[in-house]
Amino acid sequence: MFEIPNMSLDTARDELGDGFARRIDVDFKHSKCIWCKAGGTKTKKKNHSLMNCPTTKPAENDQTSLSNEIFNAGKEGAAIAYIHQKQLSVYPRDDNATTFSTGLSRPHASNYTVSVKTAPAPPSAPSGLSFTPIIPVPSPQPPASSATQGVSSSIPSTSIDQSSSGFASSSVVPTTGSTPAATAPISVIENHILPNMLSDQPHTEVATQSSAFGLNAVASVASAVPTTNLQDAPVVNFGELTRYNRAPGSSAYANGNSDLVDTGELNGELERLKDTALQYPIRQSLRERPKKGEVLTNYFKISIDPQTTFYEYQVLGIPDSESRAGKKRYMDTAIRNVPFLYSNRDVFATDNVNTIVAWVNLHQHIPGVRVQSGDLMTDVGSTWALLDIVDRDTTVPLGFQYLRPVDIFGLQQYSNTTRPDPFNHDPHPAENALNIIMTRCFASSNTLQLNNHKFYVRNAYFDLKTNEGNAVAPLRALRGYSYRVHSTLGNILLNVSPANSAFWRPLLVSQIYQNGSGPFGNSKDHVKRALRGVRVYIDYSRETKDKKCKHPKCNDPNCSTTIPPDKFSARTSSNMDGQHARIKTIRGFGKACSEQTFLWEHKDVYGNIITGQSVQPTVQEYQQRRNLDPQSSRTLLTYVTEYARVLQHPGLPAVNVGTAGRPTWFAPEHLRILPDQIYAKIIPDFVANDFHRNACREPREIRSRIEQEGLRHIPITATGQLENCHPISLDPRMLQIPFVHLNPATIMYSSTTVTKTVNENTGRWDLKETQFFRGNAKSLKWLLITGQGVDRNGKSVRALTRNFDRKVKETGVSRTSERADEVLSLSDDTEFTLKMMLENYLGKNREDVPDIVVLLLKTKDQHLYSSFKFLTDVVFILQSICVTEDKMRPKNLDWSNDSALGQYMANVAMKENLKMAGINHSAQGVEEQLENTIVIGADVTHPGSGALQGTPSIAAIVSSLEANGGRFRGNMRLQSAKQEIIPCLGDMLIEGLSEWCRLHRRFPENVLYYRDGVSDTQYDEVITKELSTIKNAFIGVAKQFKKPVPEFKTTAVIVTKRHNTRFFPRQKDDEMRGNGNCKPGLLVESSITSPYYTDFYLQSHNAIKGTARSSHYFVLQNEMGIEISDLEDLTHNLCHTYVRATTGVSYASPAYYADRLAERGRCYLREWFNPSNTKRNAYETHCQQVEADVEAARNRPQRTGNHKKTPAEIQEDKADREQVLQQMRDYIWPVVETRWNTPIHDLAESGFRPNAKAKYDHLKGTMYWM
Repeated sequence: MFEIPNMSLDTARDELGDGFARRIDVDFKHSKCIWCKAGGTKTKKKNHSLMNCPTTKPAENDQTSLSNEIFNAGKEGAAIAYIHQKQLSVYPRDDNATTFSTGLSRPHASNYTVSVKTAPAPPSAPSGLSFTPIIPVPSPQPPASSATQGVSSSIPSTSIDQSSSGFASSSVVPTTGSTPAATAPISVIENHILPNMLSDQPHTEVATQSSAFGLNAVASVASAVPTTNLQDAPVVNFGELTRYNRAPGSSAYANGNSDLVDTGELNGELERLKDTALQYPIRQSLRERPKKGEVLTNYFKISIDPQTTFYEYQVLGIPDSESRAGKKRYMDTAIRNVPFLYSNRDVFATDNVNTIVAWVNLHQHIPGVRVQSGDLMTDVGSTWALLDIVDRDTTVPLGFQYLRPVDIFGLQQYSNTTRPDPFNHDPHPAENALNIIMTRCFASSNTLQLNNHKFYVRNAYFDLKTNEGNAVAPLRALRGYSYRVHSTLGNILLNVSPANSAFWRPLLVSQIYQNGSGPFGNSKDHVKRALRGVRVYIDYSRETKDKKCKHPKCNDPNCSTTIPPDKFSARTSSNMDGQHARIKTIRGFGKACSEQTFLWEHKDVYGNIITGQSVQPTVQEYQQRRNLDPQSSRTLLTYVTEYARVLQHPGLPAVNVGTAGRPTWFAPEHLRILPDQIYAKIIPDFVANDFHRNACREPREIRSRIEQEGLRHIPITATGQLENCHPISLDPRMLQIPFVHLNPATIMYSSTTVTKTVNENTGRWDLKETQFFRGNAKSLKWLLITGQGVDRNGKSVRALTRNFDRKVKETGVSRTSERADEVLSLSDDTEFTLKMMLENYLGKNREDVPDIVVLLLKTKDQHLYSSFKFLTDVVFILQSICVTEDKMRPKNLDWSNDSALGQYMANVAMKENLKMAGINHSAQGVEEQLENTIVIGADVTHPGSGALQGTPSIAAIVSSLEANGGRFRGNMRLQSAKQEIIPCLGDMLIEGLSEWCRLHRRFPENVLYYRDGVSDTQYDEVITKELSTIKNAFIGVAKQFKKPVPEFKTTAVIVTKRHNTRFFPRQKDDEMRGNGNCKPGLLVESSITSPYYTDFYLQSHNAIKGTARSSHYFVLQNEMGIEISDLEDLTHNLCHTYVRATTGVSYASPAYYADRLAERGRCYLREWFNPSNTKRNAYETHCQQVEADVEAARNRPQRTGNHKKTPAEIQEDKADREQVLQQMRDYIWPVVETRWNTPIHDLAESGFRPNAKAKYDHLKGTMYWM
């Protein structure tokens, strides 16, 4: 008998430690008891579990023989007490006696010296694997301390009796789950096999096809690694900060960290490489003219200790199907429960997915079984068994692989342009490794990190709300900062840039539905749409206190929610109140909680449905447990007492957090939005102004935020070292780099006889007393349609008519201008009404069709605008212009003041001239450079978060018709959703190339291609899938004209607007008056650009507000052999030829035109890109039915509540999602294509236009989309 005085379950846990207690919990889950070993037991066959162990299960007199090979002397009593308590919870005694209260004596410690067996034979390799697992050889002494490179191994110690062990006396690796406390040399640790490996019954796990880690079973492998439970998600903190930190004020003018490139040395290096086969065109030289200066940029110089080696490792086996948060749980579990990782967590960083980057050698003394040997000299590729993680009813073996040394030296060579083989060097792995380290360095209690390149400052917030009474703000904006490490020309730099985002506040769903709908327009449908896909937290306990079944038709008093003890191997016991089990995702909404019913089936503990014992309560009845089954043996009082939760808002819609086929309903008042959750959709219109006003700040404010707030969250020592990674140093001063200021473009009007100079103070020019470059119409007749709220006989109509006609003649659009006598007025904003109106008018005026139709609206109306453009462009083949009263109205509201309307009407006149195939202006020097060149712009617009699933993307290309850059032809095609590459580029170009050849009576010798919207990872695809198809267009046109296919040269330039590089004036003289930005013409081609390839930053515009964003240009191909300085000047000039502005625009006009054309395509398909609530609801109903049908067809067996999906099930789910997506594409595409290919109206085809084809060709030959 054992006496265990003053022992309680908590005392036992305290004595054992959480790790040891968890270890016993894991032992309970094994089908074979590992406690039945030598030490007094007579039980030889272990065909029972620990829960049913006859030697530990409490008998009537509580006598228990002990065999303990796991715990230290003195802890056996606590272990037995813990086991008995577990057993007694399942097999209670009639007298309620337990080992905690019977006063059994504690044994002397000397009776419990533990003997450890010699190491077992190496486990055999799984089938399909070529490596041989390696068992460490015992080492009598640790290696010299210098060999460990600073790696420590802090672990708890366990005494071992040397007389019965094959090893020297030392410390043993603890059972997993413990927190390391004491230290021992790693060389000693690796000599010992973990205690659970010494049992007669080996612990086996599955292997993957590529390694012994993961879930795809190939063969069973005897494991020599510890096992632990997957740790739960962190406890959710719903507390909100109530004191915010104001943004730093504007910074003072100051110099930065000057970085001047030695052009002579650089040119020498580039000259050396000019004959080297590089992936893209090599940089030729750096320009010195016309005017140089220095500018600040949001980059910071990084220095790395050359004596330090960085190592990159991968944790293998984490299931790919896990979410990012799920993968982080695996990584956290591994780091916390593997002693050599936990002890050295201060010398490595992780991406919380599967990668570890360390600045000491972690693999030199890994205390585990090597399952794959790597390179004999470097160990690269070596893999060790790390840890087995139990996740519900599945065990996931993890491995640890030494992936590579981080090539910092190679990265520095690459930056310094001294690598002999730059084409064969990929800088991204080293950059990514440094990014992971920087993420660790930015982490602090006041930052929120959602990924490895962005963080938010928690107390830098402001709530986004409307001015309604009692309204709550569901969204909170946080100031954030993005950061990335870049290898640039001569430097390794850290870029830090503002990145504000909106986040959900942790409110109840019911609160948002009732009082937080303002930001979403007070529409309940809009609120539902915003909440769909949001993660929520179940805020009440779902476990029953007595562990009894709570189904109303259950009359078995022994029916329990607890797994039968003899079936523990079937699954892990359920924990519905675990943190991860409480987190769900909103999939949809149903009827009111008082009306929404569901099928409540009675299931056994294995998830099997008990036939005939189902009920169908409403969500409200389920929560309140009322009137569920009058025949039940339980009384209403029992339900109310045990489970009642009275709903406060039964009229609110129930929330589905399951699937369409198997919905799971909750009341919205029981779901709280998970904190730190970004609002992933477009900022709602009703709070967008507030959000952008706080994010869009002038340059000195942005600079101050970066330096005084963003960079302050990375601790730096007095010597510049990063506190969390001493081998890396950071200079906190912004980089000060050289720039060249390009001269303002000279603008040409009236066929080059009149020129305009850009005003350097405003970046603009005016149209006073100026006629366009070319007007192409002899007369112009236009029709006016007024929208709702516009008086067709009012002052605005008279002012528009008067000034429209006057500007047409003043600017040279046409010699005459006449408005149709009749003014049409819309009675509503529907497309149907507008179509009927045009049909009636055109039917009555077959011989007097207007050249342009003008729609005058009171304010902007995107829905009506889209319908108007679709009908005029596609259905009736009419040129059209839309104007609004609020934009046209003079500030003094004097509609008779024509001079006040001058600038607005001049902009309208530019549209008029384009509709009539005119050219507004050009820039000096463009025509000479483009004499034998066709210029192409291309872009793709994709469906956003508000679009219907399956909506296609729209590819758009434009091609120049004349060398002056003032006239382009456009073409659009539909392609698969989210597909960026345009595989049919050549076919789309045929029309434009054919028209170019017809006008010039020859083929172009050159093709200049500006491509917008592709990332650097897609550059090669642009070359192989887009540029290669341009020749198809030449072949097609040559066949059309019956000419041989000509040779031509292509130069391709990638245009990027969405990047994080910003420039800041160094002194007041360098900035634009009024907004503080750098002056237009800023050109940067060194310090922050590619070390080898041709790229540059160019700011050709004066930003209207906020901090200007220069466009980045990367030369992908240069068969034309155009000098980089000539390309820069041409691009700058093209930015000033933009046909609808009297200012330079932010990026090359051909790419801008393609962007605008793609936007016009979105107008045609607005029903799918921005659907109405009616259309969206109909679509979602259909989608839910498809999901339910697909799920039903799969006919999966019932799963227990704690079942973890197998790899096969994960693949099935993936296949189901793809099938649903494909079915929705098949459902949407025919309807979308019908709309896209709407035939020309009969009136346009033959009724009033005998020359309909000529009119159609005329429309397509103009820039009708501008």
